Amino acid sequence: MKKNMISVAAALVALAALQGCGGGGGGGGFAVPATSASAPAAAEPAATAPAPAPAPAQTAGPEPSTPADPTACLTAPQPGSSADVGNGYEGVWYQHAATGVNGLMLVGAAGDSVGFTVPASSTASMVESMFYGAFNFDTANSSWQIGSGKVSAYPSTTWGTLSGSGSFVPKTSLSGTYAEDAAASKSFGPWKYELENSLAVDSSLLAGAWGGYMSNILGSIDIASDGRFTGSTAASSPLGSCSLTGSVLPREPGTRKNNLSVALNVANAAQSGQKNCAMGSLSDGLGFVEVTQNTTNGTCKRSMRLYMFFKDSAGKYSASLAFPK
Repeated sequence: MKKNMISVAAALVALAALQGCGGGGGGGGFAVPATSASAPAAAEPAATAPAPAPAPAQTAGPEPSTPADPTACLTAPQPGSSADVGNGYEGVWYQHAATGVNGLMLVGAAGDSVGFTVPASSTASMVESMFYGAFNFDTANSSWQIGSGKVSAYPSTTWGTLSGSGSFVPKTSLSGTYAEDAAASKSFGPWKYELENSLAVDSSLLAGAWGGYMSNILGSIDIASDGRFTGSTAASSPLGSCSLTGSVLPREPGTRKNNLSVALNVANAAQSGQKNCAMGSLSDGLGFVEVTQNTTNGTCKRSMRLYMFFKDSAGKYSASLAFPK
């Protein structure tokens, strides 16, 4: 249930971001079901092809000492994962529908955070808020406070000052309140520390094709062993026909935490009669590998999605994409 929610949320965040950039009604994350994708909008002017992605400055994370089945369910934190070696607040957090709001948030080791929330209703058609900022965590007192940040409430395309505070239980839960500018405070959470934090991510897990069952509708990328990738969006994609290059590497070189640095270069790849690429304003960002686990006939298997947050031309985190594998 959680993953279906995030698939739709990814679509809505990308849609709001592309509208805010003047790109028209762009479509969703690469994990969104076809029935949830927004209709394509009018074509944008063709983008100038960027220079090829530079060689990554970082090195890919260490290989696991013993190869493991990448589809096997997680039953405990893997060695080197955020849940194994993290500080208790860094990692992936979800807000679930029982609270009336769904949400996704990625927190870095220094407390820097990026995320979004959407109404829990299955008929919702807009993002409630997108946010990013520097969160200050006081582990000794189990508290947090936003030191600086920005928030944008859909359908607004402007960003206000983000403030907020609350409490957290390391590797368990986080809650509090937040506000935009001088507006009244709203509930923030509760957020739950998720299974993704138990996954150790390295070059062997990242390498290969991501796009899976949605590649013929929205797109795919192929990641090499050094973290560099090439890919494209499908000609039928609501995002238009785009050529994608870049790299996906550990945010902290040499670690296996599920926290990634993503470099992105986008070029228009539309042929005659195709929708021009609507992603030209997006650039580098952050990411992680999302995990789904299901048991069928007594056997538990996991599936994964490469989830990414991207900055817009103004340097604000305003779009998200996800590639299943």
